[in-house]
Amino acid sequence: MKTFSRTIRFELIKICSSRVWWVICALVVVIQPLLALIAAKSFAEMGLDATPETHPELAVALPPLDYLGFDAVLFGLLPMVVFGGIFGASEYKHHILRTTLLCQSSRVKIFCAKVLALLICSSLISSFTIFTTISVTHFGLGELGLHPFYLSTIAWRFIGFSVLDWILLTILSFGIGMLFRNAIVPLVFLVPQVYNLGNYLAQKWGWGGIFLWQQVIFSLQYQQTLLNMIH
Repeated sequence: MKTFSRTIRFELIKICSSRVWWVICALVVVIQPLLALIAAKSFAEMGLDATPETHPELAVALPPLDYLGFDAVLFGLLPMVVFGGIFGASEYKHHILRTTLLCQSSRVKIFCAKVLALLICSSLISSFTIFTTISVTHFGLGELGLHPFYLSTIAWRFIGFSVLDWILLTILSFGIGMLFRNAIVPLVFLVPQVYNLGNYLAQKWGWGGIFLWQQVIFSLQYQQTLLNMIH
């Protein structure tokens, strides 16, 4: 048990000391809330009842107040997928996995320790970032928005769903990256699935169209940029 706990601490230190982790943190903790604030200011100027007919720059009508800000949350989803894939694939570089096996001979325990460490890190950053993003959005809306800290029951529910989405996709990306020993494979497999989710939401609910629009933009503009920054 002590060896397993030590392996988890080792994996946590390895994540937090990597340049990839801090690049991801900078992207999702700083840039994502900033994008949400800029969007909220624009929404406040247009009015929450704005439609594509009254404002041609809008692709779809604005979602209900409780759902505002969750379009910006999709920005951080792609960096987390990238991080999970890189973390999984990096185990086979520079004999890192062989070094880990010297401390813990059980491959199952090593895999579990890596998943737990990734779960801890992704849970912390996703919870903090997503709440901050939604809070900043309603702060930017001023009197038109919800209370930045109390929000609403629906908003809190979707914050929980978004946190769970980030965590599961990060761990799935890690598993695919480790299985194929390549960080590109999770991107090729998972990014289109996220896009299809937005398409499904757009077909079922009117407010889902904003998810579809954001997914297309972020998938095209940031996938190559993130890989270039990290490598």
